[in-house]
Amino acid sequence: MCFQRLPAQPKLPRSSMKGMELILILTLVLFNFSPRKALPPDPSISCCTQVYRKNLPNKLLRNVIRVDLQEANGDCHIKAYVLHRNHHRRPVCVHPNNRSLARWLYRNNMRPKDLGPSPGLNPIP
Repeated sequence: MCFQRLPAQPKLPRSSMKGMELILILTLVLFNFSPRKALPPDPSISCCTQVYRKNLPNKLLRNVIRVDLQEANGDCHIKAYVLHRNHHRRPVCVHPNNRSLARWLYRNNMRPKDLGPSPGLNPIP
């Protein structure tokens, strides 16, 4: 085997290196101009990343103790209903257009749009 020697790269003076660093920093600042986006996400905010689209089993719906609506805003990227269940740590995220959830919300006198007051599920403090 024969190896060819690569030509040495020309060394840049320190002043041009500092100039390149400055250009790199300014470019990064321009592309990430929002200070909120520059910070890491708040660990206390938990967002649904996947939603359940199929019909919901009755067993799951019987254990629901609270329903929240997750909006697609700056913190969370998708809109979803978050079902909190009795004796379960992880909530279930459901697509907003899920038919079985809409029927269940209607039967429990909950309005699907704003999740207004309901008897027993989301009591007003």
